[in-house]
Amino acid sequence: MVSEVLPSGALVALATPVTAEGSLDEASLERLVDRVLTGGVVGIAPVGSTGEGPRLTTAQRLEITRRVVAQAGGLPVLPGVPVGSLEDARAELDQVGRLGARAALVAPPSFFPLTADEILRLYTRLADESPVPLVLYNIPAFSRAPLPVDVVAHLMHHPNIAGIKDSSRDLEYLQAVVTVAGEKAQAGEFVVYTGTDTMLVPSALAGAHGTIAASANLVPDLGVRILELMSSDLGRALELQRELTAIVSACRKGSPPAGWKAALHLVGVCSPYLVPPASHLPDAALDQMRGDLRAAGLLAEDT
Repeated sequence: MVSEVLPSGALVALATPVTAEGSLDEASLERLVDRVLTGGVVGIAPVGSTGEGPRLTTAQRLEITRRVVAQAGGLPVLPGVPVGSLEDARAELDQVGRLGARAALVAPPSFFPLTADEILRLYTRLADESPVPLVLYNIPAFSRAPLPVDVVAHLMHHPNIAGIKDSSRDLEYLQAVVTVAGEKAQAGEFVVYTGTDTMLVPSALAGAHGTIAASANLVPDLGVRILELMSSDLGRALELQRELTAIVSACRKGSPPAGWKAALHLVGVCSPYLVPPASHLPDAALDQMRGDLRAAGLLAEDT
């Protein structure tokens, strides 16, 4: 039963702390995972887009997944698995299954565009053989193959496809996915997450089950509280959504996820470095972010 695989609520799109040379910073990764667990997230999605998964080697992605699973205390771990070739993706899905991942977050390839039929065949072939359920990943900003609603409507009936993360920032698209999911969504048999931190309240009102959010690295408790309040105090949820939107706006700097890495650096979690060849946030932008995060109450005046 898929509802036993994927939880409702706030999951984190985990960042990947690295050194200046680009190797995994193991101590900072442990510190970051502790931070998000303390903040109350219900699951962890490492090595996705915020985790710079496509820039990492397969061995690095698997090592990060292994470490996160070991530290997560039984919470679901949904690592990103990039699709360069079908065979490589199949092999990595086998590996993450052996490591104890609950599901895998899979975006379409980002180089060649795909037709709707090709997207359908791609996910069907992967799901047919994967030892873990797949979570579809609609992220048009990074992929050459947005997931059409009618394709999602077909794929959601595959017994090994558990849900979707939608990072399109398109509320009409998300609403359409929830609508076509119908009873499967209501029963939690196909789980719909938003990846857009600034739209948690409208996404939940549209029927999304939760979020896989980059902001949960920095302020995990804020997304958790917003979603918890949806059924009891919508007014307060909207107030917190405005706070979260201000934080997200402050962190939308540089090439993603440079802003989130810089913010985590400012609060003492990890370095600001990105996986090579990407560059960390310039000093001028970092100084501006420092002021923005002070204004948001996340940094002391002398930081």
